[in-house]
Amino acid sequence: MENQYKIIHQSSIVVDLHNDYMEERVNHPEHRLFANSKHHTDLARLKEGGVNVQFFVIWTRPDDHENHFTRAVELIDILNHDIDECNGEIKLAGSYSDILSTVANGKIAAVLCLEGGQLIGDNVDNINKLYTHGMRYLTLAWNYGTEWCGGANDDDSKGLTQFGKQVINRLNELGVMIDVSHVNKKSLDDVLAHTEQTIIATHSGAYAVNPVKRNLRDEHIKEIARRGGIIGSVFYPYFLNNTDKATINDVMNHINYIRNLTGSVDCIALGSDFDGIEITPDGLENVSKFPNLTKALFDSGYKPDEITKILGQNALRVFKNICG
Repeated sequence: MENQYKIIHQSSIVVDLHNDYMEERVNHPEHRLFANSKHHTDLARLKEGGVNVQFFVIWTRPDDHENHFTRAVELIDILNHDIDECNGEIKLAGSYSDILSTVANGKIAAVLCLEGGQLIGDNVDNINKLYTHGMRYLTLAWNYGTEWCGGANDDDSKGLTQFGKQVINRLNELGVMIDVSHVNKKSLDDVLAHTEQTIIATHSGAYAVNPVKRNLRDEHIKEIARRGGIIGSVFYPYFLNNTDKATINDVMNHINYIRNLTGSVDCIALGSDFDGIEITPDGLENVSKFPNLTKALFDSGYKPDEITKILGQNALRVFKNICG
């Protein structure tokens, strides 16, 4: 059937692990979820793209604020306000059952996540407070990390400190997913050595396909997969092929590589980075275009059950196991 990919897409729960709507919201206050937007994300296009579960990222530029924790809470309040403006079409979800009930009612589940260890400052108790606000994953670092965890652009001699290990322990205790997408090699090695828990990389590619610092090396991909974790396939052209031009085929190159390396699709998910990237691949210009990726998967010979896993079931499995 010519349109079989559409049937697969419509019957799947589509989960995007990483969306930076709030970054554009801060920079352009007119950019709102409930209204048509010049950027990558709004309610109408989320519906058009068949997105059922959207992880919304709270992030602060490390050198912009004196108190990143306070700013994070302010941004969470703004996001909640914007969700309220959508008149019930988007609902904040803090548990697996929240997600399922929201999706079953034909609504979009929004899951809150934080990017960058600067948001918790030097106080583990801030993790507890952010959890009560809805945080369900923490990206340990941004491109430049903190005193306790190295970021992708930091020297690889900088790893996880004793305080960083306390952070990992507390995230595990609460049931918050640990995201390693932005950490450097040393810090990722240290996380893996410190805990045997499942970890995730929400928006990354494969280093073997494109050797940039933000992509994952083979040993890390295999270890994330061994622990039952997931890797959200990122759409940023520079991470895909290190140029400002990319297509869906470039995204598929990373997905195919990870599938072949690990022997299955069970660790593959979606992590677009929409609204956190200034350029996008042709055919994946905004959140309405997710069906194009489903078509690419179908045309590449992926089976319907494999496509459904990549689109969302893998992410939901990990969310259920960790966040409950």
